Amino acid sequence: MRNRPSRRNILFALCAGLALMTAGTGTLAAPLPRKVAVTRRLEKWLCTNQDCEPYIYDPSLGAENIEDEDNPIPPGVAFQELPDNWVCPTCGDPKSHFVPYGQWVTVTLEA
Repeated sequence: MRNRPSRRNILFALCAGLALMTAGTGTLAAPLPRKVAVTRRLEKWLCTNQDCEPYIYDPSLGAENIEDEDNPIPPGVAFQELPDNWVCPTCGDPKSHFVPYGQWVTVTLEA
């Protein structure tokens, strides 16, 4: 009789070989994350200062951030989500001087 390897030994050898091939990387590569599109319907807001141009905050465009010029407001941020210290980029009035403009925009962002 011949001494033939068993199925178990063949499977063990295959798994050991695979483990040796991936030993340098630590683990097998994880699947790539899927990009998800998030769509939001957000309202524009109007600055009520009479001396302002007028400035309309459009969430589809984002805005300047006078308090932190290195971190502008990105598109997709609702007016209610703006930082409490955010001010009108045109006249410097606080958020409390803004009113809903009555126009809505649809913003789609990849998350």
